[in-house]
Amino acid sequence: MPISKNALSTLTSATAEIMQSEWDIIKNIKERVGVRPSQDSPIFGIGDDCAVYRISDGRYGLFSTDISIENVHFDLRYTSFHDAGYRSMSANISDIYAMGGTPVLALVALGLPSSMTQTDVDEIYRGILASSSNHQTFIAGGDISASDKLVISISIYGETTMPVYRSGAKPGDYIYLTGKPGLSKLGLELLQSGKDAGRYPLSIKKHLTPDPRGGITAGITKEFAPSAMIDISDGLISDIRHVCEESGTGFIIDTDLIPVPEEIRVFCRGEMNKVLDYSLYSGEEYELLFTSSKPESGHDEITLIGRITETGYFLKTGDSSEEIVIAGYDHFQR
Repeated sequence: MPISKNALSTLTSATAEIMQSEWDIIKNIKERVGVRPSQDSPIFGIGDDCAVYRISDGRYGLFSTDISIENVHFDLRYTSFHDAGYRSMSANISDIYAMGGTPVLALVALGLPSSMTQTDVDEIYRGILASSSNHQTFIAGGDISASDKLVISISIYGETTMPVYRSGAKPGDYIYLTGKPGLSKLGLELLQSGKDAGRYPLSIKKHLTPDPRGGITAGITKEFAPSAMIDISDGLISDIRHVCEESGTGFIIDTDLIPVPEEIRVFCRGEMNKVLDYSLYSGEEYELLFTSSKPESGHDEITLIGRITETGYFLKTGDSSEEIVIAGYDHFQR
């Protein structure tokens, strides 16, 4: 998105106390700066995974930025410098895919503590380059500064023939999901506890070195003509809420349809309440969540999990449904 939610963590604690949540802060900034400079401007700003600039017919530039701060977004006790760079780059690349685009180039700014060595910096860039090269993204420049903590701030540019916004979902649209969410949350918990990490390698990998879904994006736009799309960075439920807020709609998710990774089933020992907690609230998954008027086509990596409604947020399990209160990761949650 054009002003990173994560970047707002640098606001003063006094501001954080005035605002109820991260989303209140973003809403306040959006009201101050506006969505576009003028009604006929080619620029479309805050409210999506990327800012959009219309270059010409059938060509749009996509811009996003994201910041990762030591002890806020990663912990060096269990995250290597390589992995800190890798996951930071992947988060930015995923924003481009979430708009139906292709990443082109990125700018990397680092805040470096005096205790770091050149080898440490090389490892950060080794991770950044490992992720960026997987998605043909060129590192075109950046900046370096001294800092009390390690800070990795990345700005990215991509292009698309037609952006997919969050605001296009309509009542009756189907809700689709790529992959199987939940592993990143489990991976984080295992790393924090220092227990059983070796038993759940896919969860550890998903958290430390997540891979954006670039290989499937073109197929989604071609086959499904998505009306809205977002990547799962805050959690499935929180992110579908973002789509519905921008679209002025509601949703109903059928929890029986959400695919569950085997490691989650094993860890939760079949307890469905625990399984759903991982499926619905795991952030930093970087799977794609999108809506479409087209019915399911039987794609192996894409699952139909619900419908867009006029209003309300509902979860359906079996024959019953209940309205829910949305929760997701919030940097200012106490």
